Amino acid sequence: MIRFRSTFARWRGFTLIELLVVIAIIAILIGLLLPAVQKVREAAARMSSTNNLKQIGIASHSYHDANNRIALNGSNTTDYRDWCWAFVLLPYVEQDNVYKTITVNGNGSPNMPAQVQQTGIKTYLCPARSRQPYSTTGGNSPGYNGPFTDYKQNWNYTTGLFNSSNGGQSRGGLIITMSVISTANGTSNTIFVGEGGMDPNEYQRNNGSNWEEIIYSGGYGGTGRGQPIIKRDTRGQGQGDYWGSPFSSGAPFVFFDGSVRMISYSMSNTSAMASALEYRNTTPFTLN
Repeated sequence: MIRFRSTFARWRGFTLIELLVVIAIIAILIGLLLPAVQKVREAAARMSSTNNLKQIGIASHSYHDANNRIALNGSNTTDYRDWCWAFVLLPYVEQDNVYKTITVNGNGSPNMPAQVQQTGIKTYLCPARSRQPYSTTGGNSPGYNGPFTDYKQNWNYTTGLFNSSNGGQSRGGLIITMSVISTANGTSNTIFVGEGGMDPNEYQRNNGSNWEEIIYSGGYGGTGRGQPIIKRDTRGQGQGDYWGSPFSSGAPFVFFDGSVRMISYSMSNTSAMASALEYRNTTPFTLN
C-alpha cells in the first residue's frame, strides 16, 4: 500500500518568548510615536491659537478705523456699549449676528436671548484647552451668563487715570489711539492681547468669576491682565493676574501692530516683559 505524505507542513504557533518580543517591540514603537504625535497636536493647536490672535489683531485695527480708538476693557455697567473689548470686537471677528441680537429694554438694560448667552465664540477660545465655552452661573454685573474668552487684554496702562486695579473704561472716558501707542513704546513693542494664564482644573468651570469673567461685562480682572508674569498652565496654581498658555514653547501674544509672537516663560517678571505691557498716555482724550 502506497502512502502519500502531505505536502503541507503543519502550522506551528508562536512561542511565549516570541510573543513577548513582539509585544515589547510594539510597546517601544508606541513609546517613540506618542511624543511625536503630541508635538504635532500641540503645534497644530498653537498655530490655531496664533490664528485666533491674528484675527483679534485685525479686528482691533478695523475697530480703531471705525471708531478712532482702540477697544478698551470696558466698564461694569448695564450699558452693553460699555462692555469689554471682546464684546465690542464681535462684529469684527465675524460674530455680527451675535452682537446684533442684543437689544435694549425700556429701562435701558440689554435684552439678551438665551441662545446668545450660550453661544461660545470659537475665536476667543484656545483649542489646546478644550474649554467650557460659556458660563451657566455666576456672571458678574450686568448679571448675564455668557461666553468665556481665553484671551486677555493688556490692562497695564500707566496713565495715572486708570489701570488694572481701579476699574475699567467707558465710552465717555479715556480714549487711546494707535498714535498714542506709537508715540509711547511703539505698536510693534506693545502687547495688545495674549492668553490669560489658567489652572487646567478651571478648563471646565461653568461659573463666572473676576478672574475668569464672561465677555458680556468689563472692568474686572477677568478680561484683562496687568502683571508681567507668564506661566505655563499647571494644575493647582489657581487663578490670578498673570499670562500663560498650555504650550511648552511659551505664550502667544498679538502686538498693537498686528504681529503675533511667542514669548518664552523665561521672560516672566522681567523688565522687558513689563515694558511690552506698558504704554503711557499723557493727554486725557475724552469724547465730546
